[in-house]
Amino acid sequence: MVCLAPNEQIQRFRSLNDWIKTKFPKETPISEEAFANISAEVAGKTADVRIFYGFGDDGHGNADISLTSHIFLTYLLEKFPHEKWSFVDFYPSPPDPGHFDFFRPVIKLREGAASRPKGFYTKTLLPNDFDGGIGTTHQKHSPAEVRKLSPWGWGPEGFQFLAIEESYIQKLHDGKVPTFVLGDYAVAPYGKDFSSTVLLGSARNRLEIGVTNVRDNIPKYAPSHFV
Repeated sequence: MVCLAPNEQIQRFRSLNDWIKTKFPKETPISEEAFANISAEVAGKTADVRIFYGFGDDGHGNADISLTSHIFLTYLLEKFPHEKWSFVDFYPSPPDPGHFDFFRPVIKLREGAASRPKGFYTKTLLPNDFDGGIGTTHQKHSPAEVRKLSPWGWGPEGFQFLAIEESYIQKLHDGKVPTFVLGDYAVAPYGKDFSSTVLLGSARNRLEIGVTNVRDNIPKYAPSHFV
């Protein structure tokens, strides 16, 4: 089994916290009290319990999912070779006043997705998530279909998972994991509707960040359990 036990996940979060302090000094680093609380909460739990962290505030007492995703995505893009679709940007630059702005990329939580709490929180993986590599069971379904099977969908957790469980990057490169579809995101690349969602894949041995339509079963981007 590749997934790290909770105590190992916490150690990885400690390492990432040091990076966050340097890279995002304006954000509140994870405190020792927070580490102590989550350590007590997951004591004795197995590796199917995943630990996540929500940064910032969305103005309603919840974590800012854009900021949280941006932090962990920045880490992944610094560490691994990657290809990024032009619309995938949590903080797009302002429109160029010298050119016609025919789209504004927008990424937000989809309607019906649960808000993320601030600080540490845990989620449990779905049954069979380890069998044959994550993402193998639901390859013939669309992200919209798999959402109905899952009690929760990945948003910022997808970036955090790959930042903590780095061995899964190699699984993507080797084709053992088809893709991670971050199904709690809604994307409107042309500013009209939200019928697409963010995905993480691999192409030419590079981490690939792109978008897929939630209604289509695209073989190359078959949805994982985490949608």
